[in-house]
Formats: sequence, structure tokens, C-alpha cells
Amino acid sequence: MQIVRRIAGLALMGIAGWLAWQGLHGVLVLTSRGSPLADALDAIVIWRIAAATLAGIGGLMAALNLRFGAVLALIGSLLFIGLAAAFILSGTDSSLWMDEAVGAGAMSAATAILLFIRRS
Repeated sequence: MQIVRRIAGLALMGIAGWLAWQGLHGVLVLTSRGSPLADALDAIVIWRIAAATLAGIGGLMAALNLRFGAVLALIGSLLFIGLAAAFILSGTDSSLWMDEAVGAGAMSAATAILLFIRRS
């Protein structure tokens, strides 16, 4: 069962890395067009990058069989679920929050595997 836990941790790290890159890419595009960094880093972008980074580090820790990796992954996943819920509840267009919703679902599944399979 340890191999399943490692695969889930690596999958979570990959998903979180992709979602963090999407947030960072938007910042890079805006700053490359001349906008100041303060304008590019709004609360949503910071929330997205922080949540994805926490989940990714937690996934890596779990894959390496380190303590509290699953807990850190849970915190990051819950923050990402909160981000998706904030987009949905605010009534924004689905094209703006679909990546967050799908990513949050995949992160939740990987985090559940990490939480419910014992670390040996």
C-alpha cells in the first residue's frame, strides 16, 4: 500500500505544480507587458499560489514518507477548495473557475488517499 501512497503524493505534487504554474504564468504575462508587480499580485493569485504550493510540498513530503505530509496536503487542498468555492459563489463565469474546480477535485482525491492509507 505504500506504493499507492507514493503515487498519490507524486500525483498531488504534479497537479499542485501545474495549478501554481498557471497562477504564476498570469503574473509573468502581466509584468512582461509593463504592469507593476503589485498590480499583478492580487489576493486571488496569492491565494492560488499559496494553496497549490502547500499542497505540492505536502504531496512531496508524503511521497518521501515524511511526517505531516498528508496534513500539509490537506491544508493546501482545503485552501484550494475554498478558492474554487469563492469563485463559484461569487457568480463568476465558469471559464474562470473550471480549472480550480477540477484541480480541487483531483487534489481532494489524492489527499484522501494520503490521509486514509497508513504511513509505514
